[in-house]
Amino acid sequence: MTMQKCKKGSLSIEAAVALPIFALGLLTLVSVLLMQLAIMRIQASLLHTAKELSVECADGHSVAISSVKDSIIDDLGGEDLRLIQNGKDGIDLDGSHIDDPEYIELDVKCDLIPLTGFFGMLNVPVERRCLAHVWCGYDKGFIPDEEYVYITDDSDVYHCDRECSHIRLTVVKTSPVHVGSQRNNGGGRYKPCEYCHPKLSDDVLYITPEGDRYHNTVTCSGLKRTVRAIRKSEAGDRRPCSRCGR
Repeated sequence: MTMQKCKKGSLSIEAAVALPIFALGLLTLVSVLLMQLAIMRIQASLLHTAKELSVECADGHSVAISSVKDSIIDDLGGEDLRLIQNGKDGIDLDGSHIDDPEYIELDVKCDLIPLTGFFGMLNVPVERRCLAHVWCGYDKGFIPDEEYVYITDDSDVYHCDRECSHIRLTVVKTSPVHVGSQRNNGGGRYKPCEYCHPKLSDDVLYITPEGDRYHNTVTCSGLKRTVRAIRKSEAGDRRPCSRCGR
């Protein structure tokens, strides 16, 4: 009888020790998985926010870092914020740069915490970055009911199609021997470029079917187009392109 009582007492002690350890291990595993999901959602939120900013900043609008933080908080939601130390106040965007005319750089830092409250020493520091070029090529933009069009510097027309041949140049190689007899799509002759001043002694020249100049280097500024997306409502006095704006 005494031996049976000893065995029961031993099993009770083992259960009392093993069950909390098992529960703690299971809770830790769940915490790790939830934190990994939170990190993935933070990265996804950065990508989404950077894409929106790349269009908005292309219009020349200034954006406050506080509004960027609000956008990220809205994307994450309550479940992820509970895993961030100090919640939304624990999200640090001080390393971000959104005033550059060409690039949007978002840098988020925060500390993730496990589900259990006594694991303060196991907080996981997280830093995620995202770099996006201003205006990343979305055809319709991100603002509902807004139509976007495309313009080039010093142009008096706007384009409805990003692939319009007036702004998406096709560069063709030619030679001094043939350039004199070649014609562009309008039937005009090619003349020397006023920027790179090509000479007919050059081995290779470059022309475009839409242009009327020949160039001695493919990197000539006359062969480049800086295209920006703007809201159609902000096109002002610009008229639609005769090719893609019909």
